Amino acid sequence: MSAKNVKPILLVEDETVLRESVRDWLVDVGYDVHTAEDGEQAMKTVAEQEFGLVILDLRLPGKDGLEVLKEAREKQPTIKGIIITAYPSVETAVEAVKRGAIDYLPKPFDLNYLEEVIERSLGPVQVEIKPTPAKEKAPGKAAPVQEEVTLTINGKEIKATKGMTVLEAAKMTGIDIPTLCYHENLTPYGGCRLCTVEIVKGKNSRLVTSCVYPVEEGLVVKTESEPVVKTRKMILEMMWRRAPGAQDIKKYAVKYGIDRDKFEIEPTYCILCGLCVRYCREIAKKNMLGFIGRGTEREVMFLPGADFNECLACGECYKLCPTGVMPSNYGLAKLPK
Repeated sequence: MSAKNVKPILLVEDETVLRESVRDWLVDVGYDVHTAEDGEQAMKTVAEQEFGLVILDLRLPGKDGLEVLKEAREKQPTIKGIIITAYPSVETAVEAVKRGAIDYLPKPFDLNYLEEVIERSLGPVQVEIKPTPAKEKAPGKAAPVQEEVTLTINGKEIKATKGMTVLEAAKMTGIDIPTLCYHENLTPYGGCRLCTVEIVKGKNSRLVTSCVYPVEEGLVVKTESEPVVKTRKMILEMMWRRAPGAQDIKKYAVKYGIDRDKFEIEPTYCILCGLCVRYCREIAKKNMLGFIGRGTEREVMFLPGADFNECLACGECYKLCPTGVMPSNYGLAKLPK
């Protein structure tokens, strides 16, 4: 399958996991996607090739996304832009529109919605599909054949459907990979990083987030290697300190024998899993919550214009929260002033 009559897309994002997951999603749909890690690399790419659309993180190393969009449109006046950001504000949204952005998406965003925005901008992907030879057709059966890939997880050879993630393939065969931000009905986010695994390709290996990493033919996956366990222990130590008493975290902490007092972090009881944010956007369709800040200052907040009373009346995200902080905070908010 290949895209026809649609200009390529340039994705500029410095977070590796998000960049790769968005790229893979759009490539699977049929778009030709190029990527860049920062503004300088993006502008070099724009100078070498014509694009129909550029998707930009607002905050990038060096030049920010708005500056890159402005310079890209100076070189290619017909190029359209989409800004994605963990720091949504009215000011930057307005500035993005002034510089040619057709949409402004707070992180984490719905990949299905992003696909819709791109389709409205570039038009639907027209794909070239080779017809099945007559002798291979089964009378009365029109269902497409799902392509399979073979990978190895913890030494066990596994057959998986192309398009599945490593986490889904592991769960399908009963291999446990711990995770706190994953939910089968929500877009994979890779926020908690607890599902990190080691993948091996030839002589090279690296750590990836299994809930967003797609299965590949011949891929070798290790779910409990030394680097993986070391990474999980560090993540759990920080999470347990942030949310002491959370049973899901304690269960994994006991398994990996961690010391919760190693990190001096003020408890917030929020581990930034993003389940409430994604549920509000993807299922409830309210878009009330979003992430503000980065690093140690990152937190879940109400977005500008959110109706707090409507959130109190809904409360559907309560049962998804692995630490119980959402129902607790909403309960406090209901108390008389």
